[in-house]
Amino acid sequence: MSDQGIRYTYDGTFEGYLCAVLAALRSGRVPASISDRRRSCCTDGAVNIATSLRDAQYLYSMISSRSSAEVQQMTSDYFLTDSTGLEINLYRMIFCSLKYGARIAEDYSSEMMNGIQMAIRDLYREAQTVLKELDFYLGEEAACSVINPRNSILPLIKQPVLKRRDIEDLIVYDKRHHLLLERYSGQNMLLDISDYPVSEFKDPRQAYEYLWPFVRDKRFDVRVIPGQKKSGSAIEPLWLKAS
Repeated sequence: MSDQGIRYTYDGTFEGYLCAVLAALRSGRVPASISDRRRSCCTDGAVNIATSLRDAQYLYSMISSRSSAEVQQMTSDYFLTDSTGLEINLYRMIFCSLKYGARIAEDYSSEMMNGIQMAIRDLYREAQTVLKELDFYLGEEAACSVINPRNSILPLIKQPVLKRRDIEDLIVYDKRHHLLLERYSGQNMLLDISDYPVSEFKDPRQAYEYLWPFVRDKRFDVRVIPGQKKSGSAIEPLWLKAS
């Protein structure tokens, strides 16, 4: 059945992914694939889904109301993992949660659900390990750390990092997922900077010298960002996509 379905692409954000899932659900057919169009080698014939915060919010809320807050949390957590077949497995979990409710989270006979649970546990283990080992280079104006996690753990550790009071301005760069956490002049941002030309840094000092001027001079244009949290939204964006 999935071989006859439509191929969907999204912009790489969690909200964009939810919009692609919603489009597939509304079509009534299992999608052949759902993929990040920035990383897809072949998008010919695929349907490029635009990101709508309203549609993402609608589906995200439906997952909670029709199943549980636990399944809703599993949805956002699993999206951060580096799992094979992530997008299609997550689609199946969302579909099952809407159809069968909260009991899918306790379906220990399901190979798919067991795999999702294991991936999420691995995600949180890695997040705690990276957080404990986080080391900063102290530049003249700010501190800088570079990480290279297997999973996308920066959205999980951002709050503990931002709560640090021993460092004022700081940046943490995830070079594998091209995410940048910044705290500058009392403002915090978590950005996806995949679209910016960033070289392979040898060490945190080199990363600081290259990235900090962009942060300090506000050269990352983030005025119009899909995924900005709106007042009353239940979605805390996993990252904000730089445009």
